[in-house]
Amino acid sequence: MPFIDHNEYETKRGFNYKFVALVLGLLSLFQAIFLLICLGVSLHYHDEGFKALLTTIGLNFLVGLPLVLYGKGQNSYDTGRREGMVTVTLSWVLISLLGMMPYLLGGFIPNVSEAFFESMSGFSTTGASILTDIEALPRSILLWRSITQWIGGIGIIVFIVALVPFAGESASVVYDHETTGITHDRFVPRIGVMAKWIMLIYIILSILCVLLLWAGPFTLYEAVCHAATCISTGGFSIYNLSIAEVNSDYINIVLTIFMLIGSTSFTLIYFATVRKEPKKLFLDSEFRWFISIIVVISIASALWLYFGEYYNSFPKALEHASFQVVSLISTTGYVIQDYNFWGAPFWVITLFLMFVAGCSGSTSGGLKTIRFSILTRNLLNEFTRRTHPQAIVPLRYNGTVVKDKVITQVYNFFYAYLTLSIIATFSISLEGYSFTDGVSASIACISNSGPGLSAFGPISNYASLGDFNTFLLSFLMLVGRLEIFTVITLLHRSFWRN
Repeated sequence: MPFIDHNEYETKRGFNYKFVALVLGLLSLFQAIFLLICLGVSLHYHDEGFKALLTTIGLNFLVGLPLVLYGKGQNSYDTGRREGMVTVTLSWVLISLLGMMPYLLGGFIPNVSEAFFESMSGFSTTGASILTDIEALPRSILLWRSITQWIGGIGIIVFIVALVPFAGESASVVYDHETTGITHDRFVPRIGVMAKWIMLIYIILSILCVLLLWAGPFTLYEAVCHAATCISTGGFSIYNLSIAEVNSDYINIVLTIFMLIGSTSFTLIYFATVRKEPKKLFLDSEFRWFISIIVVISIASALWLYFGEYYNSFPKALEHASFQVVSLISTTGYVIQDYNFWGAPFWVITLFLMFVAGCSGSTSGGLKTIRFSILTRNLLNEFTRRTHPQAIVPLRYNGTVVKDKVITQVYNFFYAYLTLSIIATFSISLEGYSFTDGVSASIACISNSGPGLSAFGPISNYASLGDFNTFLLSFLMLVGRLEIFTVITLLHRSFWRN
């Protein structure tokens, strides 16, 4: 067999439009299933969401069926990196556009930019909202709002890869561009089987969370809505005051546990549960860093709150600090206290936690703990190199030397992350917002954390933003969820050269 230059082949074979169309069509039809569930809830409660949901279901079929028919018979073997990036990016845009229709058609969010913002915030598991009165929405619409985060948490492509048998490497092409983090460890060789396991674990954890919340003060409806947004680390609540409305220590503990689980790598969860190898959790360098950051900052924050006389009891300070720290680092965004009043030191902690975020291969957003650890350890190694120029100081992760190529990618990601945040901060400042407002809103959206500080704080919203910045922050949510390069590469002219 002659040697095949895959890069040359990628250039010559042309673009596989049918593959892209097929995936987009399947996603549209897949979304309709969840809309049908919400339609049933609307019938049960006789609320005002029925007509909007029914129309949206029709739109999903109107868009999905022609795309599936066009893509039918496509050659999945004829796919590559370009198809993967286009498919994943367009999938998230399309599902967010269709997902905003219940808000728009029902008149619950009449502005297009705001409806798209709310939808993208849901699917990207950001949790930022433009709603000024969440509780005014019908129950069926609030359920749809929660379901968008549950779908987005695991990744919309994962469902399709798990359910549809793609040929060749096509499943891997789209899966890899949606998976978060710099490592893509496969616990089974086939992507389709791996996606099935991830989906199964995700569903089981979701059901368990529902049952535990239902066992507390939550009704079944409340439990389902919050379980969907907790395990996905999305943070949407059906209450205006978020979790502060409940005022339950039991609920706080359950949510804290599942926020931690949601922000842990599903690969590690698989080994800890299915393979019964829990030691892999604590042998993993990223997970140890993740837990260490949570423990240290939770204790430090609790001490600050207690001695700063924000709380009269240290246990209560520790409980609230721990919940909020886990909520922030997992990029969930639940709130039990308005931390705007916890002082400037905690504001710095807030931005740091949103920036670092959870583990690779989890439902959380942000830079990811592994990238932060690589940046930190490489900095420390640099001091050694300065002192001993001839010394070889390798950077290791889980006992394996990290390649220079990977370190370069981490620095490039960090640079792109900061650059986009600065651009958004500048744009928001042009509307008259303060520097704190702009920085926190930018980082909160690109890290998929949701609530920021000050004007965009935990009990506030993003309704006051103009249309341009509303769309801009929606874009930041998208690039944050797909980890920047998948989306930004599509804007580079070299991507479209034949």
